[in-house]
Amino acid sequence: MNKVGKRSAARTSPARKPVKRPVTEDHRVRVARERRERMRAALLQSVLDVCSTLSPNGVVSIDDVIRHANVARGTFYNYFTSMDEAIAELGLQMADEMTASILPVYDVLESPIMRTASGFQLFLVRGMLQPRWAGFVARLGLLRGNNLFISKVHSDIELGTRTGDYAIASVEMAGDLLMGAKTEALLRIIKTGGSLDYISGTAALVLRAFGVLPDQATLVAQSALSRLLDEAPGTVSWWPRGTELTRL
Repeated sequence: MNKVGKRSAARTSPARKPVKRPVTEDHRVRVARERRERMRAALLQSVLDVCSTLSPNGVVSIDDVIRHANVARGTFYNYFTSMDEAIAELGLQMADEMTASILPVYDVLESPIMRTASGFQLFLVRGMLQPRWAGFVARLGLLRGNNLFISKVHSDIELGTRTGDYAIASVEMAGDLLMGAKTEALLRIIKTGGSLDYISGTAALVLRAFGVLPDQATLVAQSALSRLLDEAPGTVSWWPRGTELTRL
C-alpha cells in the first residue's frame, strides 16, 4: 500500500472506544457513609422513642433525644438543624412506610367506600398492635402536612364523589374530618387499648359523615375489617408474626 493508501486507511479506521470500568466506592468512603446512615437512623429512632412516650401535649427537646441516644449535642446538629426537622423527616419516612406496607391489601380494592374503610381501619389496628408507633403518630407525623399517605386519602374521597358514593362539601373538609377522627381514635386506643368493635364503629361513623347510609356504612366497615383480619397478618409487613385479633 502506498503512502496515500495508508493515510486513507488511517482516516477511515474506527477509533477504539475506551473501556468503561465499573466505579468502585473506596472502602473508607463506604464505611464512613454507612456509619453516618446508622447514626442518622439511631437518632431518628430516639426521636420516635421519646415522642411516643410523651403525652399529646408534651414538648420534645433535643436534650431528651441526645440523652436517649447517648450522644453529644454536636452529633445531633451534624444531622439535623432542629427538632422540627428531625420530626418532619421521621414523619415522612413513616408515611411512606405505612403507605407501602398496606398496598397489597388496599390497592387491589376498587370501591371508594371499601378503600376508605380499609385504610382507616388498618391505621387503627396498627395502633392497637404497636402502641409506640401510635403514640408518635397521634402527636404529629402522618396525620398532617403533605405526604403520600394523605394524598391516598384525598384520592379515595375524590373517587367517592365522582362515583356518587360520597356527598361532601369539599375533599379538604372530608379529609380533615377523617384525619381528626384517626387522631382521636388513636388517643383512645393508646389510653384504653382499643377494640375491634370501636375501630369498626368509628369507621362507620366516618362513612356516614361522607354521606353513606347508616346500614351500608356499618356493613362496609365490618366487611372491610373482617377481610383485613383474614389477609393482613400474612401480607402486611408490620403485623407481628403469629398475632391474631379476635374478629367481630
